Amino acid sequence: MDRIAFHNLLKKYVDGTSSDEEQRIIDHWYSLLDNPSSRSIADSELSEVESRLWNNIQNETINVSLINDALQKRPPVYYVLKYASIAAVLTALLVGFYFYDGRRQTTAPDRNYTDIINQSNKGAKCIQVKLDDGSEVLLYPQSKISYPKHFLKNKREVFLEGEAFFEVTKNLNRPFFVYNNNLVTEVLGTSFNIKIINNKIEVAVKTGRVAVFENGQQFNLNANDKIQNGVIITPNQKVTYYEENKHFVTALVDTPMPVAQPTDAKQEDAKFVFDDSPLSDVLKSIEKTYQIEIVLENENLNNCPFTGDITKQDLFKKLSVICQAFQASYEIEGTKILIKNGNGCN
Repeated sequence: MDRIAFHNLLKKYVDGTSSDEEQRIIDHWYSLLDNPSSRSIADSELSEVESRLWNNIQNETINVSLINDALQKRPPVYYVLKYASIAAVLTALLVGFYFYDGRRQTTAPDRNYTDIINQSNKGAKCIQVKLDDGSEVLLYPQSKISYPKHFLKNKREVFLEGEAFFEVTKNLNRPFFVYNNNLVTEVLGTSFNIKIINNKIEVAVKTGRVAVFENGQQFNLNANDKIQNGVIITPNQKVTYYEENKHFVTALVDTPMPVAQPTDAKQEDAKFVFDDSPLSDVLKSIEKTYQIEIVLENENLNNCPFTGDITKQDLFKKLSVICQAFQASYEIEGTKILIKNGNGCN
C-alpha cells in the first residue's frame, strides 16, 4: 500500500464508507500510535502525526486474520469506545477538527464534509467571513473559525475558537450549529455573539431565539433534552457557561438594545414620549421595545401618571428617570428587571 492509498483509506473511514474489514485494519493501525490524544494537536502538527502513523505502519506486518480473531474476543462496548476514539484521531488528521484539553474531546458531529476551511484572525481588527448559505461572521482578533465550503442539506455546522458575532440566514429546514469547546449553540436564523472568557463561555443574543446546551456525546438532542442540558435565550439576554462545574447562568446583556419590530409596526412604537400616561403603559412600551420583562413590586404604582420624553435615553437611563419620579429603584434579577419600593401617586 502506498501513501496515497493509505490516505484514501483513512478518508473512507472518516466518510463512513469503509468496510468492516477495513475498519478492523484501521483499528489495528490506531493501536500503533503511542497515545495520540494525550496532548493537543495543533494544525501545524497534523502532517507530522500522520507521518508517524504511516511510518509505524511500514514497520509492522498487518495480519488481517489475527486482527479479526482478536477483535471477536472484545466485548461490544469495546467497539463503541474504540471506534469513537479512532474517529476523533482520524478526523483530526484529515480535516483538522480536533480540540482536546485532557478532559474532553469535541469532534465534528458529521463526517460528510470534504472541503474544510480554517479561517484565523491574527490581526488587531475584526474580519468578515461569509459562509456558503449567506450567513456572515465577524471574527474577532486572535480567534479562529472552521467551516465547510458547502453545508449539508439538513444542517449547517461550524467550529469556533475565541470570539465571533454571527448573522445567520434564516432557514427552518437547516438549523445552524456553532461548536465552541464543550458548548453547542443552535439557531434557525438570528444574530448573536459568542466569546470565551478565561474558563467560561458567553453567548449573547441580539435577535431571534438561541438554544445553548452542553455538547457531551449528544449531537441530536430533542427539545426536552436541550432544556435539561442548557437554556434558551432571547434578544438582550445572555448565558454564561462555567466549564469547571458545568453550570449555566442567564442574565441581561450589558447594553440592551431595541429589538427590531415587524415591518408593519407603527413608528410610534419606537418613541417614548408620555403625557400623564399610566406607569403600567410606560413599562409595557419598554418591555415591547426591548423584549425584557419588567416586574413592578408595588402594584399601587400601576395607575400613577408619568410625563416625560425618554426616547433618547438607553434602557437603564430610562428606568432611572422613571424610578426617580416615583422614588423607587430597580434591580436586575437574571433576565428580568424588578422595580422596587416607590411611593404611590401624589
